[in-house]
Amino acid sequence: MNITELAPGFSVGPQIETDDLNELAREGFTDIVCNRPDEEHPDGPVSTQMADRAAALGLAFHYLPIVHGEPFTAQAQRLAELTGRPGAKVFAYCRSGARSANAWTLSVAGATHA
Repeated sequence: MNITELAPGFSVGPQIETDDLNELAREGFTDIVCNRPDEEHPDGPVSTQMADRAAALGLAFHYLPIVHGEPFTAQAQRLAELTGRPGAKVFAYCRSGARSANAWTLSVAGATHA
């Protein structure tokens, strides 16, 4: 699993599997954010599977899909709320990690347009 820390308490990466949540829990992450729409990865785990496994490990799971070419201001605003909580350690993923990184960039910029 590839984890790229963009800021203290916030990291991104490419698509993960349910077993990867074990490592994320061991590394102290508190929240997992899925920015990949379920229908985009038909062979991978869907958000409900990931949410169930995350809950079993004591992790909060947030499904904030970002669709290519569509605005993602709402997802960025929610990401800002999640990362702004004291003690939060958030891992966000999508196909490559790029959309998650872009949402974080928008969230810290405080932008209102994507």
